[in-house]
Amino acid sequence: PPGCHIFTVSARDADAQENALVSYSLVERRVGERALSSYVSVHAESGKVYALQPLDHEELELLQFQVSARDAGVPPLGSNVTLQVFVLDENDNAPALLPPPPGPGGGAGAVSQLVARSVGAGHVVAKVRAVDADSGYNAWLSYELQAAAGAARSPFRVGLYTGEISTTRALDEADAPRQRLLVLVKDHGEPALTATATVLLSLEDS
Repeated sequence: PPGCHIFTVSARDADAQENALVSYSLVERRVGERALSSYVSVHAESGKVYALQPLDHEELELLQFQVSARDAGVPPLGSNVTLQVFVLDENDNAPALLPPPPGPGGGAGAVSQLVARSVGAGHVVAKVRAVDADSGYNAWLSYELQAAAGAARSPFRVGLYTGEISTTRALDEADAPRQRLLVLVKDHGEPALTATATVLLSLEDS
């Protein structure tokens, strides 16, 4: 966060009096389209390096820069040190649902599919697709079928890590012709972030 202390640069000068006074400064450069000084600052006397804005892993994984240490002699003498700041990923992005591929059905925010009643157990009828802009464990997604209150046990299941919706048994006439499923997509960050997909299945006689 802004104002966070990142590191302290320390230098010593073997001279005496003013010749031994050390001051610190950034060696300015461009980081992408922005100046380095928009990301970090260094205190001229203490050498403490501070963040000036939040650093986002998705935008900047590594911030490498130099800090200059100069004495107060005439002419001034000094040296530079290179710092590498590795920006760790935070779980700051929720899963994003992808639109269904082109085809029949598929309303805004929903997956719509026709399903023949003749399909057997284990038949894949639809798939929920999602991505997460985070990295590593924070981007690992799992899928859960949400049970509707008061509804009969669904003849469908969702693959925990695939998002594929398949039948748990053969379909029959007792199954409602319109099936509305809610699939919870969850990442593995702390705390976990979620999104909910709606899947509309229309059962038809083959």
